[in-house]
This record gives sequence, structure tokens and C-alpha cells, in this order.
Amino acid sequence: MSRRQGDAVIDVTELTVRFDDVLALDSVSLSVDAGEFVTVVGPSGCGKTTLLRSVGGLQSPTAGEVRVDGDPPESAQAAGDLGVVFQSHTLFPWKTALENVTFLRELAGRDPDRDRARERLVAAGLGGAVDAYPRELSGGMCQRVAIVRAMHLGASTLLMDEPFGELDELTRYDMAASVLDSWRDSDRTVLFVTHSVPEAVLLGDRVIVMADDPGRIVDRVSVSVPRPREEATMDTPAFADQVADIRRVLRQNRTEDTHPDR
Repeated sequence: MSRRQGDAVIDVTELTVRFDDVLALDSVSLSVDAGEFVTVVGPSGCGKTTLLRSVGGLQSPTAGEVRVDGDPPESAQAAGDLGVVFQSHTLFPWKTALENVTFLRELAGRDPDRDRARERLVAAGLGGAVDAYPRELSGGMCQRVAIVRAMHLGASTLLMDEPFGELDELTRYDMAASVLDSWRDSDRTVLFVTHSVPEAVLLGDRVIVMADDPGRIVDRVSVSVPRPREEATMDTPAFADQVADIRRVLRQNRTEDTHPDR
């Protein structure tokens, strides 16, 4: 589908999700434009993952509506136009790292482009693991394969749920830089969930701030720190000020009791 900058790709309207007596999301509305990188930050249990799963067509709403490119998200999934990376990898254990990376493209009827897939794995520090199976890799290495797979799919919309959580600090930054490079070189739209406020500011055009009990959006922050942003950017006063402002909002909306991630 042809997209223009400023076109809404993700439209969430009055989304409510309830699990028995727990109101995970309460009338959440969100719009993400074509080519935009939007991060979502908030405490555990505020519904970040539920929001992302709803956008990905993996969670049915109790009320409200979700559209991706004007259609139900299941349509984008079926066409290979919606890629998802979860907190824990979902690799196929019977396939090598390279086969895992190319498989979703094959399912979508696209050229698997194995040479480019191999290059992506090498760039992610996995050159020695191209032919390894998930059982032969560490959890962090498997997660890097899953991130490479999502980028290699070539989906026009990418949903990422705490994708760097299992990575060490240096690898976490390297993978964040790789995701940013891939995003800059495409017109991809990204919705990215994280617990880390600095990560949200480093990556995002906008930061959506959520609170819990019930899960809701309490602020929408346009990131004023100019791009390109690099590791040194996090040491600048402008970056520190923006992080402090978002943390202040989180503290103001913090509740005493929290729930496991939902």
C-alpha cells in the first residue's frame, strides 16, 4: 500500500480491554502516522503490552476499534505488512538462525533474500551463529535473531514489545542503533514499547506515557532532541531535561499497587 508522510497508519479509537475484573485498558485512543517512530513507556501493568497486542491483532478488544492502514490488523498480518517482536523470542526451534530470519518473507510470498539476511545477522554480531539452532544460542542471541527477522521481513509497520530486555547494555544500544538505521532507510512505521524512559526518548519521535489502574494514556510528548541521536546524545542537557520531564509525569501518576505486565 502506498503511504504518504502524515497519513495515519495505526488508528486506535476508544480501546478498552478487560480481563475478568481487571480493566487493562480504559478508552485508549492513539494515532501513529506513516514513517513515525512512536515509543510507549509506563510502569509494569499499565497495559503497554495489551495495547501492542491489540494493534497486532493478537488481543480482541472489549470495546473500541483498532485499524492498521484502514483495515483490521489481521489483514496487515496476513499480507506480511505487520511485523512483531515480543519480549521473548518466538523462533522456530527446528530452523537455523538464517532460516528463521528468511522464513517470514517466504510465508509472505517474498524473495527470502538469504544474502541480505546473512548480512543482517553479521551486522547484529551473529556471523558465527548463522547456521546455529536456537537451542545452541543464548537467550540474548535468540532475541537478536528475532529482531533481525522482523527487520528482514520488510513489513511497513513494526511493533516491538521490550525487544531489548534480554540484552546486555552494550548490545542493547547496538541493536537500538541498528533498528534506528533500518527505520531511517525506509518509510517504516514503528510502535515500540519499553520500560526505559531514556530508551523511549533516544528512539522516539513521540513518547506516549501510560499509567495503570486502569491502563490509560496520561501524556503525549514530542521529542525535541534533534536527530540523528547517538550514544553521546544521552549525555546532553536537552536529553536529560526531556527524560526528567517524562519521569515527573510517571511519578505524578504512580499508584501504590502494580500488577504483572499485561
